[in-house]
Amino acid sequence: MEQTVRDKILEIKKSLRLSMNGVVSSLQRKQGLDYKINFGVEIPRLKSIAAQYPKERTLALALWQENIRECKMLAIMLMPSEAFTATDANRWIAETPFTEVADHLSMQLLCHLPDAAQQAATWIESNEGLFPYCGFLTLSHLFRQGTKLDAENERRYLKAAAEVLSQEKNRVLQTCAYASLQKYCALDEDCLDKVTKHKQMQHIFI
Repeated sequence: MEQTVRDKILEIKKSLRLSMNGVVSSLQRKQGLDYKINFGVEIPRLKSIAAQYPKERTLALALWQENIRECKMLAIMLMPSEAFTATDANRWIAETPFTEVADHLSMQLLCHLPDAAQQAATWIESNEGLFPYCGFLTLSHLFRQGTKLDAENERRYLKAAAEVLSQEKNRVLQTCAYASLQKYCALDEDCLDKVTKHKQMQHIFI
């Protein structure tokens, strides 16, 4: 008999309990990763659990609703990228609790959206939660893949990056924005020239 989504989630939770790492869980709580439940299961083991199930949108959406660190991560791993929409992306970013989840979300799903560059240019202009972090991280992945921005999105990107780098209130976001600029500059000499000649970044980026 075919397993229901509920059956799969119960089975996954059983696997997570059996794989629980108390040391990692305790360390992550001390670092501020305050989930309702955190089994401390490490990424290689989560990938092994995910490999036991076909990628399925319904299962991924159900896992995402669980306030459990590992379920969030597995939701990302089990969501088919072609079934992940811009609406899904905006909702998941809004509900992303910590940068650990945002890192995997950006790498595995956000950068594969058909309009990823356009979406990311909007996210980096946001002041809400992890939207700008996910935006810069998504752009980093796109730049690494050789993606170039159109003129308007490039203007928005450079403006937002300069604004973030000129502030001192969010070091994590600054690091993310700076890393994206390094990837952007590596695209070609034209991109590097635009950054080094950007008035707001001349005293920041060398």
